[in-house]
Amino acid sequence: MKHIVLGSALALLALPALANQFDQLYQIEQETKQAQANAEAERIRQAAAEQARAEARDEANRRQRAAAQQAAAQKAAAQRQVQETENKRIRTREESFEDELRAMELEERKLELQAKRARAARANDYIDAELRESAARTDVIQSDADASRNVTSGTKALLEDTGKAEVNRSNRLFGE
Repeated sequence: MKHIVLGSALALLALPALANQFDQLYQIEQETKQAQANAEAERIRQAAAEQARAEARDEANRRQRAAAQQAAAQKAAAQRQVQETENKRIRTREESFEDELRAMELEERKLELQAKRARAARANDYIDAELRESAARTDVIQSDADASRNVTSGTKALLEDTGKAEVNRSNRLFGE
């Protein structure tokens, strides 16, 4: 029994030491759990911060792409506006040229019509002039014919007179 009492006394004395060890083990375990929890919380915080940074980068990229698209759209709109302005200028120039061409054609037709009216109004004058011209040509032809006839008859008379003179001369030589 001595041993039991002694064992119990030692156990009672050792109990606070054991309890102190259990407390230390429990405290170490709690500190480990706390350190793990802190590490997990830090890892979660870092992951959240990394995710936030990634989202911020993505948002910045989206904004940059949107700005680039908007700038490209504005540039395209400006180019379309310049092209439309140029097309309008060319169209206006072509239309004014066509208008001038039509005006010239109308003026030419008006002049032709006036000339025809003047010719119709003075048809008798034109007819008289044509008749006078025709008469003048006829007179020229007649005068050429008369001149030719006169030359021919003069030549004939000359030849006849020359022939008579030869006959007369030959008669004087031979007989008379």
